Amino acid sequence: MKVILLKKVLNYGQEGQIVEVSDGYARNFLFPQNLAVPATLQATRQVEIKKEREIKVEKKELKEAGRLATSLDGLEIEIETKVNEVGKLYAAISGQDIVEALKKIGKKIQPEWVGFSSPIKEIGGHEVLVCLPHGFEAKINLNIKAK
Repeated sequence: MKVILLKKVLNYGQEGQIVEVSDGYARNFLFPQNLAVPATLQATRQVEIKKEREIKVEKKELKEAGRLATSLDGLEIEIETKVNEVGKLYAAISGQDIVEALKKIGKKIQPEWVGFSSPIKEIGGHEVLVCLPHGFEAKINLNIKAK
């Protein structure tokens, strides 16, 4: 019997795949567990439509990530924070601080995309790597100033 997998099934395939299984396995395990549905023409067409939509969304996200990477690369941002008499920051700059600074100029990124080679605890210029989805990267020049 041909079935369409609704979830990953060990030794059979991934979600959305059409696979051949025994009638008993399909009726007694896959269908009751909601792991598969019979591969009818209508169900097959729905899977194809879903895959097409996913491809369109993937292309759109790829385009947006590329545009964002281009706009961020080489961008200079400035963050003012409290420092002690020696010039050390009271608290290290976090990814969220950089996200907030970018949000002020209209750029939206996720904190987990921001990477540091080491914690930023001193005033001055620093280079920060932003790793965007789909393998895009951008380097931001961060200038830390004392309040």
